[in-house]
Amino acid sequence: MAVIRPFHALRYNTERFPDLAAVLAPPYDVIDAGYQQELYGRDAHNVIRLEYGVINDADTEADNRYTRAREALTTWTADETLVLEEQAAIYPHEQRFDWDGTAYARKGFFAAVELQPFDAGIVCAHEWTLAGPKADRLKLMSTCETSFSPVFGLYDGKNTRLGELLKAAMAQAPLATAVGNGFDDSLWRVTDAEICAEISQALATRQIVIADGHHRYETMLAMRDQLRAKYPAAPANAAFNYAFMELVDISDPGLLMLSTHRLLLLTPPMCAAFCQVAVAFEQEALADTTPEALLAALAAHPDEHAFIWYADGAATLLTLPSGTINGLPQPDVEKLRSDLIAPLLAADGGSVEGNVRYTVDAATALARVDSGEANAAILMNYMPVADVLTLAGAGVRMPQKSTYFYPKIPTGLVMHKQAGVVVG
Repeated sequence: MAVIRPFHALRYNTERFPDLAAVLAPPYDVIDAGYQQELYGRDAHNVIRLEYGVINDADTEADNRYTRAREALTTWTADETLVLEEQAAIYPHEQRFDWDGTAYARKGFFAAVELQPFDAGIVCAHEWTLAGPKADRLKLMSTCETSFSPVFGLYDGKNTRLGELLKAAMAQAPLATAVGNGFDDSLWRVTDAEICAEISQALATRQIVIADGHHRYETMLAMRDQLRAKYPAAPANAAFNYAFMELVDISDPGLLMLSTHRLLLLTPPMCAAFCQVAVAFEQEALADTTPEALLAALAAHPDEHAFIWYADGAATLLTLPSGTINGLPQPDVEKLRSDLIAPLLAADGGSVEGNVRYTVDAATALARVDSGEANAAILMNYMPVADVLTLAGAGVRMPQKSTYFYPKIPTGLVMHKQAGVVVG
């Protein structure tokens, strides 16, 4: 059973920061070097200094991005830039944004979720992870003993009162707001023990599926084991036994999942192999290669595996009949991996990490091919959110970057101190 608890959030002092926009950042995995510097310049207390500090040529074991994050955390806590909540709470959150001309408002709540291995079937992963990011996150957490960025989890709230409870909480004045950066955030605080208990009970028999933050969750599991060894007398409700998550109902109208298109960096043998690999697909040359036309061509094939291959200024629609594996829907990303990308990479000893890049914007994908930055792009349809829950709940994990939930949950609204604290 999923165990959901209120927690003592570490958060920015809203008396000093009545609008948090200048101190927030997206998660580390969407921050490039240029954006990192922009965030550094936005405010001297921007959370980037904790979440994803710069690497300097002169870094040493004693002075590096991780130790500097710890020093900033210590200083900001001492001068009350950051405050640790005295009372455990659950934190409803609304994020308002626009995408493709449509306004959205995604609602969820931050809470502590008991850490469980994926094979327990309680907290479920939907895609595989890479080793490099986990090593980086573990070093940061081990040095700071704090989680700065939440895991994004999904649940099925059908036949619960969770929607009503969140709506009632959000009818009050928010605890904190952040306006700007393309989307607006509002944060509330629920400390009422009965309401927190009802929220916990509503999810006690539900699975939680990770939408985003697999690396962070797996790192929290590793960090839990480290801190259990370091603090053997800590109680069962020690904060390090819990993941810091934002939970969103799969039926929330503001939940937006985008396609993650592939960019391929191919050697000549890989390019030559495409003709042999593509014969397994039905093929249709497309005259209109604008992003809008290509996406419309994909959308016309919702019940098939459909991809668009774009290279050398030409686009080809590739389709295969949809199938199932052990009675479960076979996702497009898995069919793409097994029948197209893997054979191409095998033609010259390539790898996913070395030869594949990702973007959610079709126009960007085409432009990168046209500029020579990539040899080919593969455009995809999005996966239904219900399929993500079905597959993850059954223990099926898909390739990396199978989904992209937009926008990312901001880092810095609330944070989770892992040592010396208990959950509610």
